[in-house]
Amino acid sequence: MPGQLATRKRPQIPVTTWVIVFAFCLLWIALGSLVGPSARKHDFLNLYTGASLALDGNFRHMHSPEVQLARERQFVPQLDALVPFVRLPFYALLLAPMALIPYAEAFWVWIGFQSGVLIACWIWAYRRWGPDALVFGALYLPAALGIAHGQDCVFMLVVVIVTYALSEDGDNFPSGIALGVGLIKFHLFLAWPLALLLAKRWRMTFAATAMIAAEMLLSILLAGAGGVQEYFALLRKKDIEHLNPSPELMINVHSVAINFGLDNIAIKGALVLLVVAMAGIACWRAPWWRSVAAVSTASLLIPPHVYGYDACLLLLGIWLAIFISTDKWTRIFATLVCCPLPYLMTLAGSPWAATTPIALLVFLACLAFRKSPTPTDAL
Repeated sequence: MPGQLATRKRPQIPVTTWVIVFAFCLLWIALGSLVGPSARKHDFLNLYTGASLALDGNFRHMHSPEVQLARERQFVPQLDALVPFVRLPFYALLLAPMALIPYAEAFWVWIGFQSGVLIACWIWAYRRWGPDALVFGALYLPAALGIAHGQDCVFMLVVVIVTYALSEDGDNFPSGIALGVGLIKFHLFLAWPLALLLAKRWRMTFAATAMIAAEMLLSILLAGAGGVQEYFALLRKKDIEHLNPSPELMINVHSVAINFGLDNIAIKGALVLLVVAMAGIACWRAPWWRSVAAVSTASLLIPPHVYGYDACLLLLGIWLAIFISTDKWTRIFATLVCCPLPYLMTLAGSPWAATTPIALLVFLACLAFRKSPTPTDAL
C-alpha cells in the first residue's frame, strides 16, 4: 500500500488550490514582516550566537551566560538581557557555517532556507495525499510563525516526516537514526519512547539510542564534560528573563493550569499523567500513523517550555489524521488544530490562551478513544 501511494499518478493542482496557498503565504509574509524586527534580536540572535561561538571553536564555554551575552551584544549592542542559546554543542557545530555570513544578511538567508525546507515538506505531502495537503500545509500557522521568528522548528517537522516515511517503508534502523536527531530539541520528543515500546519497534529504538549516544559523545568531545555540564546548568537557571518569559502563553497542560488559576504541582502532575495515559491508549495496538500523531501531540503537551511555533512538528500528525483516519471527529479536530484560530487566541491573553492546549488535548482524546479500524488504518 505505501508503495502504491508513492507511485500512483499525482492529481493536477486546481487553480483554486494555488489561489488559497498563495493567499495564505502572502498573509503569513505580512504577519512575518511585523515579527521580523524583534526576531532578529531574539530567537534568531541566540542561534546565530551559538553558530558564531562554534565557528570560533569556543565550545567549552559556549553555554556560559556571560560568554553568550557578550557575543550577542556584538551583534545587538543595545540588547538588555541574555537570549540564551540552549542547544547542545553538536548542533552548534552544524550551525557554524551560518556565522560566515554577516549577521544582518544571515537572518534573511536563514528565513529563506527555512521557507524552502517547509515547501519541500509540502511537496512530500502533496505527492502522498494530493492538492488538499498543500492547502492544510499553507493554512498551518505554527510553521509560518516559527519561520518568522527565526526559529528552527521546521527542522523538527523534517525529523518527524523522515522518521515516519522511513518506518512506513520498513526501514526501521534509518528511521531510528532520523528520530535520534530530535535531540536538537529533545523536550519535543518526550513521548516517542512510549510509541516505540508499545509498537515493539526494537531496531528503531536501538538506532535512535545509538544516534543520541553519538550526538552526546560528539558534544562531550567538542565541549568537554565541563562544557556539557554548563549546558544543563543553563537549562536549570530560573533567573534568565528570556528563557521562560510567559508560561501562560505556552501550548502545554502547564499553561492550562496557570490560565485557570490551578498553578500547583499536583494539578500539573495529574494533567501530565492524563496526557501520558491518553497517548498510551492511542498507541496500544494501533496503526503506526496514529501512534505518530498521538506522541507528537503528547510531546507538545508534556514539557513545561513549548511555544506555539513548536507545534510545527505536529503538521505531519494533522495530515495523517485528516487523510488516513476514517473517524469523523478525529478529522474535524485535526482540521481545527490546523486552523490559525486556536493559536491566535494567545493574543487575547489569559484565560483564552488555554484554547490551544485544550484543542490539542481534545485532538489527542480523539486519537485515543475514537478508533475505527479499517483497511486504510493499516497505513
